Amino acid sequence: MKKLLPAFALTLPFAASAQNQVSIYGVLDAYAGRTATASAPQAVSAVNSGGMITSYYGFSGTEALGGGMKAQFQLEGFFRGDTGEAGRFPGEAMFARNANVGLGGEFGLVRLGRIGNPLFIAAGQINPFGPSTRFSPLINQIFTAAGGNATLGDTGWSNSLQYASNPVHDTTFIAQYSLGEQPGAHNNNWAAVAKYVGKELAVTLGAQNVRVGPGVSATVPEQRTYLAAAAYDFQVVKLFASYSDHNAKVSEREGHSVQAGFTVPTHGGAGRWMVSWSRLTEQAKVVPKFHRDTGAAGYDYNLSPRTDLYAVLMYDKISNASKGNTYIAGLRHRF
Repeated sequence: MKKLLPAFALTLPFAASAQNQVSIYGVLDAYAGRTATASAPQAVSAVNSGGMITSYYGFSGTEALGGGMKAQFQLEGFFRGDTGEAGRFPGEAMFARNANVGLGGEFGLVRLGRIGNPLFIAAGQINPFGPSTRFSPLINQIFTAAGGNATLGDTGWSNSLQYASNPVHDTTFIAQYSLGEQPGAHNNNWAAVAKYVGKELAVTLGAQNVRVGPGVSATVPEQRTYLAAAAYDFQVVKLFASYSDHNAKVSEREGHSVQAGFTVPTHGGAGRWMVSWSRLTEQAKVVPKFHRDTGAAGYDYNLSPRTDLYAVLMYDKISNASKGNTYIAGLRHRF
């Protein structure tokens, strides 16, 4: 059977249900246009996959165990809709987005396996462009490797143990620990995120410490990141703001980002304007201080509850270096 689930539905705390079920779901997102960034200033005209969200497919299931407890599983893999290839890049694991099993109940949800990085998920839920690794200025600067990401590690962590609380007074807490699994080495990751989501106000506080994953090396063996973000919905406009701080050992790579933006609903909520700007300031032991400014403006229109059209303009500039401009239009379908 098929069931529509939102993009982040299975990253939220466990929700009780009286039925056993297996669901098939996913998102196909493709866009066309001209792309150029500060790290790749030579413009390219292309059709690409994963504009507003990285295209993926998933399978999930739950089984009622009695006494309010349930078992659950989650298998999710990325793919590139423009070429039909699996993964975000060649050779990526089949279920790199999520591959975990867990138990949930009145105590919350405990999961084991490969699990989405809670700090990435939190950042994607509290900025105007969501989890877009292509067009969200915040995500592009702190999580997209091709743009010179400020945060080490991946958007999903293998060998993880996660606890997610049930909501209490509109507040949830998520803690995750990922094992490096190398003999004699204490190269483990941890992350913790607390979120308050009220009717108008949303506040997120999070931190993570990375010792294993992409970007980790002998010269940068460890990095700690802190994130604070808030959003307020005035109905006619929703405002977003965030601050992140990044500190790496040995290389003394230090950085911080400031992001601000807003969305404006149109056509009775069927559409919305999106505007966001982020500045990342960085320096390291052997790298002079510099900053990167990324701004984006776009419009997203829902043709139906499952299908939307979007268009985005993005400007990206590194101080005293290169810049790039992006102009694209895309289509996203959830199944």
